[in-house]
Amino acid sequence: MKPEQVFKIANIAVMPAWLLMLFAPKAAITAQVMNSNVFSIGLALLYVFYLIASFGKVKANFTTLDGIAKLFANKEALLAGWIHYLIFDLFVGTWQWRDTLQNGYSHWVLILCLPFTLMLGPVGLLLYLGLKMFVL
Repeated sequence: MKPEQVFKIANIAVMPAWLLMLFAPKAAITAQVMNSNVFSIGLALLYVFYLIASFGKVKANFTTLDGIAKLFANKEALLAGWIHYLIFDLFVGTWQWRDTLQNGYSHWVLILCLPFTLMLGPVGLLLYLGLKMFVL
């Protein structure tokens, strides 16, 4: 399968998890799905596959910005990097969902933070932590 196709599939594949946390945070199915880590495990396996597929195809390094740019010039490496973002953003979103439920926070906290976490990971995390520190 071409990296472009896998990119589209991976993006769509995570959406049920985000939608469950956002629209049905207290539903049994949400707890079952999110606590199974099925999305993170599936994406992690895909990540490892594309990491291996890109290994040795480019001479790049993690010590310079140019080295990273060379690494992501390879589509398999770029896809692995994107999947890395998907996994960690979902991990942070899942943590926010669990923390909100465990602490009895209003569902509005998730409605406000999860979209930012999905689209701009660290911004959503910063927003959530800011709300925890100063509002909740």
